[in-house]
Amino acid sequence: MLSLTDKFTIPGISNVDFYFDHKKRDTFYAIRSTPLIKRDQDNKLAFSYNLISRNAEIAYASSANKDLVETQLGQLLLTVDLALTNEEEKKALDYLRKMLNNNNKSALIRRHNRRYRLKPLTKKVEPKIAAPNWKNGTVTLNVLSGFGDTFTKSSSGEVKPSLVGWNSASLYATYGIEGSQLMYQALSEGVKDDDGNSEKTPLLATVNYTGLAIGYIANMEIKVSARSTDIYNFLETQNNEFIRDVKQGKRTRTRKFLGRTISKKTTTFDSKVDIDKSEIHNLVETMRQNKVIRVEVNDDLVTGERSQEEKEAQQALMANIMDMVTNTIIKSFFETAFIEDQETSEEGTTPQTGPGSTTEEAKKFDHVKDQNHSYYFKNKISKNKISNINFHFKKNSTVEFQVNPSGSLLAQLTDSERKAAVKILDVSSPEVQMMEVQVKVNADFEADNIHSVIVNLSYKQKDHKTGIVRQNARSFLFENGSEVHTFRVSMARNANGELIDFYKAEAKISYRGTADAPPPIVLDNISDRVLNISYDKLGFITTKVSAGDIDWAVVKEAIVDLEYISEPNKPDSKKQIRLTQDSPLGNWKCFMYGHKDKSYRYKKKWIYLDGTQSESDYITDTRETLVIDDDLVGRVKASFDVLMDPNYVTSAKVEILYKDEANAVNEEFSKWFSGSETWDWNMRLREGATNQFQYRYFAQFTDGLVKTSEWKTATSDENIDPIDLKRYQKSLTIDGGMLDWTKWKVVYVNVQHNDVENKYLKEETIRITSEDFMKTFEIMAFSPGSNVFEYTLKFAGTDQMIDLDPKTIKGGILLLENPEGDTDDKPIIDPLPPQDSESDNPIITPQ
Repeated sequence: MLSLTDKFTIPGISNVDFYFDHKKRDTFYAIRSTPLIKRDQDNKLAFSYNLISRNAEIAYASSANKDLVETQLGQLLLTVDLALTNEEEKKALDYLRKMLNNNNKSALIRRHNRRYRLKPLTKKVEPKIAAPNWKNGTVTLNVLSGFGDTFTKSSSGEVKPSLVGWNSASLYATYGIEGSQLMYQALSEGVKDDDGNSEKTPLLATVNYTGLAIGYIANMEIKVSARSTDIYNFLETQNNEFIRDVKQGKRTRTRKFLGRTISKKTTTFDSKVDIDKSEIHNLVETMRQNKVIRVEVNDDLVTGERSQEEKEAQQALMANIMDMVTNTIIKSFFETAFIEDQETSEEGTTPQTGPGSTTEEAKKFDHVKDQNHSYYFKNKISKNKISNINFHFKKNSTVEFQVNPSGSLLAQLTDSERKAAVKILDVSSPEVQMMEVQVKVNADFEADNIHSVIVNLSYKQKDHKTGIVRQNARSFLFENGSEVHTFRVSMARNANGELIDFYKAEAKISYRGTADAPPPIVLDNISDRVLNISYDKLGFITTKVSAGDIDWAVVKEAIVDLEYISEPNKPDSKKQIRLTQDSPLGNWKCFMYGHKDKSYRYKKKWIYLDGTQSESDYITDTRETLVIDDDLVGRVKASFDVLMDPNYVTSAKVEILYKDEANAVNEEFSKWFSGSETWDWNMRLREGATNQFQYRYFAQFTDGLVKTSEWKTATSDENIDPIDLKRYQKSLTIDGGMLDWTKWKVVYVNVQHNDVENKYLKEETIRITSEDFMKTFEIMAFSPGSNVFEYTLKFAGTDQMIDLDPKTIKGGILLLENPEGDTDDKPIIDPLPPQDSESDNPIITPQ
């Protein structure tokens, strides 16, 4: 297939671009930028011009405007194509032969081999030049446009070219009295240079091709990376470069008790708008130019000059990547600016909050930008907690590209060619009652193994005036499809003096290596001046099958089964086409066996790289081109923001479970995190698949505790809350300074914090004495409000010991007070344990 990334030109050949084949070493493709008049196998031009001298009475009778009798008309018949001339083809083959067999010294060859990982040639190769694979297109002939009916009466206008080989098209134009004379003088006299030599004759016409061809683009790879610290430093320098629009207002807060107002507080506020999204996008582009954001393009893409199609594909991919970078930077470094909606107080009044309080006050803020697209810089950002940016994209596929050759028609005619092509026909005499039909075959003889096509044309009509039977019959043999033949016959007239221009055509096709052939096709009473024998006229269905939007990273092979509905049991009425990344095209041709209905049916089957497969139902169609896409209808995707406090969390893990019971898909995904990071996850979906998935996370904390969340269900593109992994340092201070230490020797405080939800329990017995009467009990809580402690007190004196009931306290300071009660009959506790003991447990001694 034509490789779009390997375009080159050959010295001495103008208006022609050449391309490598992406796989075949000996094949090259040529695409002209200007069409030429076609030459047949004998190098004769497929071109003729007839100046018709009319009978005055017939001209007057047939004229709608009796003041303008056109006594002469003109007709131009020609076939154009995009083929190389014989001279160009010889020069191109000589150049390619030297380039291929020059011990791999050509930079073009080395670049092509490196792009497709091909080994250097070890033997001589004979090059060949082929035409590209055409998908569709039109050809338009513009002749003396805007000059009026006396110059141009009609033309072929927009026609469909052959879409085979060099994409030939047959055109015609009919001229009025002035246009016919203008063309006759230009063609009969020709154009001479100062030395009297013949030059190309302008035909006062332009030909415009518009078409789509199929090409192959090799791996396009772009990587984007940036350090969060560099982005932060750059944005910090830009913070003061933007105009800040400020929204100001007042907010009144009222406190009530038992229905009565006990306090009222009014505050003013402002909300600044630093920058809008378009300015952020420009900042990102500046960062890319200053290498703050690094963009790496695969070396295969930058070697040599890129084609226009490759540039457009890469620019589209680059635009998508830079949009993603912009959105990532907005999320990490900016906050959305917004205007709060007005609120109604309990008494039914509207607080004076920002613009909109009154009509006059609202006018002050007409300059504030659309705050749905405006942002302000975050003031408190930890550089270490913002993730770095990394993107990696690839594209590798067949693509359609525009081919639009156009130009003015120039005819390089020798004197003999001019005499043969330009004729004066006097239709007032039997001799010039001439019908001329160009006959050609539009078929791919090589690909379809065609031996020959025989076309028989016959004309037999009786002239009403003279009684003479005017007839002619010719048989034309086509052996390669490039031939152009001409059928001529003198026409008879009917009773009204009108020319009878109907003829009969019969075509029969024969194949190589077999005697089986479809029956001849008969076309009765046709009047085409250019008879193009195509597969359609031969009674065939032809269908081109190509791979479209198929994700080859998931799909191994696509299989298409085709069947002609009207004759399902014939040898050629069924075909299976297998499409792969290396072979993305296929063709099917089936004879219709006399039926008029062109309907066929097909079904698609996909073989996946994981060994699974799926297939569609049969689909009925009549199109000549089928583009096969995969059944991966979209993607399920989600973004997980994991925020980790390194002081408390060592590592984390996010797990994703996707189940599609209809397609028997069960896949698991996971990612480990060692710091704060964003994970953008996605996977391709098959047709009818669910877009729901489950996820959970694990966290390993510095104190050895492991937390596992519950499974949560989410849908694609759902806004998933950030996974905020951190702990909060909380403490309870125990103060025994208020105790009567003449009465007590020691107080034991048993403190515990129990977080059942997070399975976190910490307990400690703290010893308070007169010398050490203030101590702290610390925990690492899972939420800011998790500061509830349960404690018990044991007071020990010289001759008594008191145990108090358990109590609960919510953080802060626990002030110990002297208990009330009698002395219990309990052992005395030594307030001071031996100095060599390291235990906090009390020593019990008998009384």
